[in-house]
Amino acid sequence: MIGLVFALPQELESLRARLGPSSRLHADGLTFYYACVGRQPVVLVKSGIGRERSKRATESLLRIFDVDVVISAGLAGGLSDGVRTGELIIARGLVDYCHKENPGGVPAGSSCPCHRSLVDLSCKLAREGGLEFHCGDLVTVDEAVVQPALKRRIGEATSAVAVDMEGAGVAEAAAASGTPFLALKALSDEIDDELKGCDLVDGEGRVKILSVISYLINNPLDLTYLLRMRHKTGVALDKLALFLRYFAERYRETSNPLHMVEK
Repeated sequence: MIGLVFALPQELESLRARLGPSSRLHADGLTFYYACVGRQPVVLVKSGIGRERSKRATESLLRIFDVDVVISAGLAGGLSDGVRTGELIIARGLVDYCHKENPGGVPAGSSCPCHRSLVDLSCKLAREGGLEFHCGDLVTVDEAVVQPALKRRIGEATSAVAVDMEGAGVAEAAAASGTPFLALKALSDEIDDELKGCDLVDGEGRVKILSVISYLINNPLDLTYLLRMRHKTGVALDKLALFLRYFAERYRETSNPLHMVEK
């Protein structure tokens, strides 16, 4: 079984809509969705935003289900020139990084490699599908990196191609259980994109309607920006969902998972 951990409801729903009928299980304050892609079973869960939420959701996933492989999936921000919206990020490794402790600098963080066979398989399938993708390190931070200048500093210091807020939490829980781990992301914002309105969603990724109304009353010119970013996010999620489905379809066909992935 493939386990997929998403931070945001729209990330999960983008894939679930392409899976057909699914079963639902409520446990540990989470909702798990179980479905099959061909003969390959998959289970999806939304963790909410941040490293600790993603770690707890992954721990629950691994305790409840017999998962062979766990994937941190969702959106990421660009840390390198030439990485464009909608392009696939196949993480070679995760860098656990806390810039909040030193906002002006870029302290080195601990790193965790993704399972090499899963990385190689993902790259192979992306090439087969004719997808634009980047294989490199993914940095996990504890708060959104909103300024292009800080994105660039983190990218230069770590040589990572993208940044998220959940990957390291999933990786930690997977490592503790001995479960092979992979991170697959789609780029939503490029390195020179400033992020606005990050506080318009809560920790579970739900839009705070009253906050949006208040924000637009005070910043009416940002409506065009928010609509543009929504479109970018939609493009990225569509491409990610299509690849995740393709990965699940081909995972069992490509090789015996028990032989391909050694725990």
